[in-house]
Amino acid sequence: MTTPTRPLASEEIYGEKWNRCVTDTIVKTASGLALGIVFSAVLFRRRPWPVFLGTGIGLGMGYGNCQNEFRSPYVPGQVSKLATLRGHLSPKPSSN
Repeated sequence: MTTPTRPLASEEIYGEKWNRCVTDTIVKTASGLALGIVFSAVLFRRRPWPVFLGTGIGLGMGYGNCQNEFRSPYVPGQVSKLATLRGHLSPKPSSN
């Protein structure tokens, strides 16, 4: 049996967006830091600026993605009524 999906409360949607935002920012910052360390060690004779540059780029990308996430009116994982009405997505068949 399938359980009916209940609509998400606005607090839950906001919390999910924050969780995705923080996780994405941490991953991008850590990736930038790692790439900065590699480039610093391999190409730039252990200078510190590639580490700072990579970390800053990662933070900036995470921040930019967070801004886009919070400005977006769409909730990932849920089909909007407008997309269903326009025929882009077919509604789930009901089992009667």
